[in-house]
Amino acid sequence: MSAPDALIVAHRGYSARYRENAPSSWHAAVTAGADLVEVDVRMTADRVLVCSHDPDLRLAGHPGIVAEMRAAEIAAILAAGEPVAPSLSAALAVIPETTGVLLDVKDESLATLTALHAVRALHPQRRLVFGLHSLASVRLIRGSGDAEILGLLNGDEAEEAEFFALGGHVLRLWESKITLGRLDRLRQAGCPLWMTSGGKGTARDVGDFDAESLPRFREGGISGFLVNDPVLARQALA
Repeated sequence: MSAPDALIVAHRGYSARYRENAPSSWHAAVTAGADLVEVDVRMTADRVLVCSHDPDLRLAGHPGIVAEMRAAEIAAILAAGEPVAPSLSAALAVIPETTGVLLDVKDESLATLTALHAVRALHPQRRLVFGLHSLASVRLIRGSGDAEILGLLNGDEAEEAEFFALGGHVLRLWESKITLGRLDRLRQAGCPLWMTSGGKGTARDVGDFDAESLPRFREGGISGFLVNDPVLARQALA
């Protein structure tokens, strides 16, 4: 029996061709048919949620730190002709309700997690997946409701069982951390698994993939792929 179709998650949008975490990248990812669009989330000094992978504004060659600046200041700074750190509300305006959004929470402070939980309450019809990096954050979000949680853990196998015991839904694995034994064990335990392609240990940038390997990972139990090029990933899996 062949493996079911896997989800394509556009890593920072269609970042293979457009600037990461930018409206053009989100729009292109949706047009390309990505199942979910990943956005990196941080909070400004005046508690506005914005989309930025880095803690600073290096994409615009600016020394400013997101957490130390007001949203209005950041909004005036462009990178490649687009806002360097657009607001999360702008992302939700560009990405239609029919496309899921993976929130990679870079700033897992109580204020940020509380604000994101409030955003989810305002958009109950949307698929908003909380990408969390710590078990403490998983506990907090699960204690606040039934939000869907992707475990963006550091690859420590000791955390896996606790993540699911706390109510986590899907575990993200780094490509270089995947072994046949680990996949088989997690699959037999019924654990849903996504994979971030590339990154340390692969000789590829995060989100870049080897087209020939994606079908093998899908057959091994990976049901979602975080990739920079959703079009090529879909073709590889076809």
